[in-house]
Amino acid sequence: EGYQYGQAHMYLGVLSSILPASLGGKPDQARAHFEQAMTLSEGQNLLAPVLYAEKYARLVFDRELHDSLLEDVLAADPQVHGLTLQNTYAQEQAEALLADADDYF
Repeated sequence: EGYQYGQAHMYLGVLSSILPASLGGKPDQARAHFEQAMTLSEGQNLLAPVLYAEKYARLVFDRELHDSLLEDVLAADPQVHGLTLQNTYAQEQAEALLADADDYF
């Protein structure tokens, strides 16, 4: 479960948040998976909170959670052995998601 900074939970979170609950999606499971991925990575995998914001927070229209997650990603140091490229990409995605948040919410 902790392999690769909990990335399996991150992917399970994405899969669980593809559809809203009204169409058979499982947003509660998605939230649990994203939170587990963030716990297992000890905050080092910055893509997990970005996907949490994009896939879950936007799905349930939780602007406060969305912005909080993305601001934390932007404040974090992306330099982590084995994750630097992914974390740099995550920070770019966080900027883009925050930039169009007003249009989404």
